[in-house]
Formats: sequence, structure tokens, C-alpha cells
Amino acid sequence: MRDLGGGQAIVSEEPLEDSENRIFATGELLDGVYEIVKLLGRGGMGQVFEAHDHLLNRRVAIKAAWPNPLTPPLRNEARALAAFQHPSLVSVHTLGEHRGIDYLVMERVYGVSLTKHAETRWGSGEPFSVAEVVQILLPAAEGLSVVHRAGLVHRDIKPDNIMLTPVHRVVLMDFGLVLPEFDVNGKQRVAGSPPYMAPEALFNTAAPGSGHLVDIFALGVLAYELLTGSRPYDGRTLREVVANHERGQPVPLAELRPDCPLAMCQLVHEMLSPNPQMRNQSAEAVAWQLRAVGDERPRSQSTKETNQKAPSVLIVDDDVDLAKILTFYVRQILGPTVIRVAHDGEEAFREVQKEEPDVMLLDLHMPRMNGVELCMQLRGEGLAQSCSIISVSAGAQEHDVQLLHQLGIHHFVEKGSNLRERLRKVVAEACGDQVLANESTGS
Repeated sequence: MRDLGGGQAIVSEEPLEDSENRIFATGELLDGVYEIVKLLGRGGMGQVFEAHDHLLNRRVAIKAAWPNPLTPPLRNEARALAAFQHPSLVSVHTLGEHRGIDYLVMERVYGVSLTKHAETRWGSGEPFSVAEVVQILLPAAEGLSVVHRAGLVHRDIKPDNIMLTPVHRVVLMDFGLVLPEFDVNGKQRVAGSPPYMAPEALFNTAAPGSGHLVDIFALGVLAYELLTGSRPYDGRTLREVVANHERGQPVPLAELRPDCPLAMCQLVHEMLSPNPQMRNQSAEAVAWQLRAVGDERPRSQSTKETNQKAPSVLIVDDDVDLAKILTFYVRQILGPTVIRVAHDGEEAFREVQKEEPDVMLLDLHMPRMNGVELCMQLRGEGLAQSCSIISVSAGAQEHDVQLLHQLGIHHFVEKGSNLRERLRKVVAEACGDQVLANESTGS
């Protein structure tokens, strides 16, 4: 059984032999309710048992920590997990104490670790398809999003800590390292498994409020590993992992998996950026982009040439994550095309001065110069006369819409659910021939 380092062993379906180092013995009764059935796994900080709950007549998992002053209290993990309700997160039942030892009663998750599943696949010579990787990463990203919204970070995302169940549930395990992004004195805690750790975690240079970006980097490592069979920054020791980081970025995913959609290659590249600010800024944004990948065709097909020149696009939105999502959607709709991004009206005006785009996706509500003001200035300067401007905003005011109509803008998309499909329809109106040409090649 592998030592997972973080304190919780993956629940294997293979029973482990008893040893003298058991925290609880088989048959031992905790609080008169939980009867220890067998040892499921062990880690550096404790052990996990299967137990029978005599009160509710069900099987549960019980995690107990070694009596060690250096071991993080189980109650930290219990409180963190108890705050979450999500299919990708383990449910916590209660916290107890037996013989002076804290124990955590949790949902018993049956399945196999992603590590074991991947080893079986790779051992048979069968790589993971992009669709299979998305099916694993998407629920993991959704679960992380819940954790991050609670102001916490997991800090040990890796295949050992992801369980796949027979009913296709993907569950994040081992929350022993989950803590607030900063401890009470403001100093960031650094922990994890070196091959999956972000550079700022390895070198202890993480900026305040950026702990969630460490999890996003680890998710990128996981994606790269599942798609290629190798980690981007591997090493048997911490020193080897650090040396690999210092050598620079790994071989691009597109070179190792030519069948991988462009959107997936870009997503993984961004998640693995050594600069935290260049990564996707939220797990929720990663989940959005993974959903988009499911709709995109392989790169080997998307690079087919057509006689139609792809239009250039300028995306103007102060929401960095949404701008990235719109970039993915536009590439899916139009195929290979030049896309520029501006995050406020003034920046967008400068971009138009450099080169007028064929299409502009414009958020109306931005700080400094808003979307309506940008359009008025462009028209006043005689710029972007032939540009198809598409308003992409949440709940545009009627007077704004009327003014945009007067400025010659007639394409509107409301932010929210089904954004991709609504955007596709409007882009089809603005660039119909190119959309049809792109879809005819399989997009």
C-alpha cells in the first residue's frame, strides 16, 4: 500500500494484513457504535478503517490520526469537509474520540484510485482519450470550485487522492492538508506532493490570496499526465523536481498528443504556467473550459484549410475568466482565427487603432470606459466602421440597447447558461459563411 504522505490512504478494495502498528484493532468498538471491520489504508499521518455503524446499520470509513503533536488535528479536516456538499467531495458524518485518539467518521467510498486505474490502462497500452480525461477532470474541477469558494485550498491534488467509483462518480480524497490559504499569523503554509506542486509552493513564494492557484497547477499536472502518460515535472526527489522546474516548461501537449483539441492544449498550457497570474484564475473557469473542450473536434481535423479567410476577433471584457471562456467558444465556432483580448474600453480603443477587427465581442459594463462609451468614441473617430460588434452582457438596460441600435449595433448575447449556443447563433448572423465553412469541416 502506498504512503500518501497527506495523512489519508486511498480506500482500496484489497484488505491489508494486520500489524502491531494498528491504531484500532479489528472488532474494537468505538463509542459503542462503530465496530472496526478492517484496515483500509495507512499514511504518514494516520490510518483509515472500514467500520460498521451499529446505530444506522451501514458501513462507514473511519480515519484516525497517529498521536503526534506534529500531526494536523483531525478536527480541522472534519470542519472543512463538513462545510461541503458536492458529489465530488466525501461526506462527513461525525467526529469522535476513543482512548484519547481523535477519529473522523466519513462516507465509505467504494472504488479504485485514479493511480491504480491509470496504471491498468497504461499497462494494457491503451491511452486515455480526451473525452475520458475531461470526464475525470470536470467533476474534480467542480469539487475544487466548492472548496475554493469556502476560502480553502486542497494542496494535494494527485491521482492517489482521486477515487473513481463503479457508478462513474469522481471523488476528491485526502483533505488532511486542507487549510485556509493562510494561517493566523498570515504566513502561507506549503505542503503537497512535489511532482504536482506549483513553483511558488516549491519555492515558498506564493502571494497572498493565491493558494487556489496551486490547486489549479496540480490539476494541470494531472491533465498532462493522463493525456501523455508522464508528468511535466517529474523526479524521484524534491531536488530533482525543482531542477526540472528550473530547466523550463515541458514538451507542449500538442506535440505529444496531436489528436488533442486546441482548446484542451491551451487550457493545460495555461494551468501549468509558472506565473500564477497567467493561469486560469478559478477552478470554476477551468470547469467551464473543460465543458467547452467536450464540444471541440481534434486538432488534426481543425487545422484543415478552407477557402474562407478566418475573421479577426477582439474580445472586450473586464472579467479575465469569462474572456478566456469566450476565446475558447470563438475558436470552436470559427476555427483557427486571430483573437485579441482587451480588459477595458481604453485598452480596446488602442487595439482597434492598431488594427481594426472583423468582429468584436463587447461587454457593456466595464470600469473606466464602458462598452457604450467605447462604441461612441469609435464611431466618432470613424473607426471600426465595417466591424460586426456583438454585445455580450448580463441584463443590458433598455436605453443602452436603444443607443447601441442607433450606433449601428444589432447583435446581442446575454451572459449566463447556454452561452456558447447563443453566441454561435449570433456569430453565425455576423459571420455566416465562415461559421458554415468551419462546421462543414467537422467543428
